[in-house]
Amino acid sequence: MNSPQLLSVYEPCNRAGIWSRDWERIKIDLEELLQAGLKEGVTTTRKDIGEAAGERIMDISAGREIVSNQHDIYSQVVHHCAIADIVSHAVRKPSEAPWLLPEPVGLPNGQTWHSGAYLSPDGTKLRRIALTSNWSDNKHYSFARSWFSLGEVAIYGLPMQQVTIILGQMKNGKRHGFWSHGLRHPVSKQLRFRKKIDPSTPFKSSWIEVWREDFNDISTSEWLAGMFKDGVLGDVAFTVDVPVPERDVRKKLIDLAARRLDEIYEANILPEKQLSTCDWPEVCIHRSHCHSDAEPSGRFGFVRLDSIG
Repeated sequence: MNSPQLLSVYEPCNRAGIWSRDWERIKIDLEELLQAGLKEGVTTTRKDIGEAAGERIMDISAGREIVSNQHDIYSQVVHHCAIADIVSHAVRKPSEAPWLLPEPVGLPNGQTWHSGAYLSPDGTKLRRIALTSNWSDNKHYSFARSWFSLGEVAIYGLPMQQVTIILGQMKNGKRHGFWSHGLRHPVSKQLRFRKKIDPSTPFKSSWIEVWREDFNDISTSEWLAGMFKDGVLGDVAFTVDVPVPERDVRKKLIDLAARRLDEIYEANILPEKQLSTCDWPEVCIHRSHCHSDAEPSGRFGFVRLDSIG
């Protein structure tokens, strides 16, 4: 795990953080998979950035099992390839050079910060792609004040452009949002997402439901143009600017990160269970073996990080 991931796991449950220091789940969840595809899309030197993003997802899926309760895993993977394609094009301008990856940074106590962010091509701003199913004021502050955003900004002393992508709710293995779902006129083949006048009124039942991955005759640029025309693109893709905090605040955050990472990497005694965080806000990946009073192992779907090539 990179440093923001590790701290985000450690703070709600110290035990989960220590285990995550040494063990990785063999399976990969769909959000991790999508982030891996997007990373390829925004950092590749290829011109077909969307295809590169989708191919990366397929490559990972060929070698790792997916965390899913669906029977048709392949369709889920293809669905997320299509999302990675269109989101990559939305967040990286066609003429823009590949995004960069920040170098690790040494902290005051000797620990090293391993970033999970990106750098703009000119190196003047950090960037992050934040994925979420919905948006609210509480989620805004949760994202902007997290180790992934504010923590990275404090460590590097650079402002961040947090690119927020609202994917829509996951239902039956698919994201029900504008990135992946639209409507098409049965005759004119016009692609629509929302009425400009009286948006609450649905389209006629004759309009055909369209899933992005099922219609190769609709190009990525046409899909994005349709989202823009119907006024939905700005609702599901926007930037939150995270400025560099003042000097004293920044120093406190750097010192806090150093202390917490020191706690994690120097710990040799397993912390106690913390039952209140096992199931909310999401199920802990270590819940099963933790409640069985066992450490992670292949039996529970984990592999030691030092055994990963």
